Amino acid sequence: MITDSQRRELMDLRRYAKVRDQEQLQFYTKRLLQQLPYFYALAIVLEPAYRLLPIFESYYPEEEWVRKLLVSIASFGAPPDDSVAEMALSQSFSEAGMGNYMKAIYDITQAMQDKHTLEARVGFMTSAVVNVVMTELVEAWYGDKPNLWHTVRVDPPTEESVDIAYEFWTSEQTAQLDTQNWLDLADTLESVLNRL
Repeated sequence: MITDSQRRELMDLRRYAKVRDQEQLQFYTKRLLQQLPYFYALAIVLEPAYRLLPIFESYYPEEEWVRKLLVSIASFGAPPDDSVAEMALSQSFSEAGMGNYMKAIYDITQAMQDKHTLEARVGFMTSAVVNVVMTELVEAWYGDKPNLWHTVRVDPPTEESVDIAYEFWTSEQTAQLDTQNWLDLADTLESVLNRL
């Protein structure tokens, strides 16, 4: 059953979702995940990563290992070999949002490694949530605008790339999707907490 403290933290998570305060969203996400049994928390993180898998596969259909990894984690709950994490970070996934997706996959693999403390593992879960949200935001905005995506990724940044990134982050579409993702997470966390 949900406690008064957890109810307040969920209210704070929802409040910060509406104003898009990324630091506070991460803080409350981590606090709430820490209060769940490990595999309950992991399941909350896996679901949105799995939901976005078809988008990743539409860009990279030959990368079948990601689906196999997520299915294996969900089916067996066993930590993958660390070489899988290295694979996630060693390749360049340059399509819109896919670098964030690979970072989320890496974070999920690290959240399962016993070599990390439980607090660090929950930190990886929190990072995975953030990167899944960013995957969806970036892909939704830039996915059908590859010219803008390539412009915004120039190094060093130009005035044009900064303006494009600002337009992305402040657009109504991005704001609504960002807020909705975090509100959905709060709903999921609340549902799980109520079942405990």
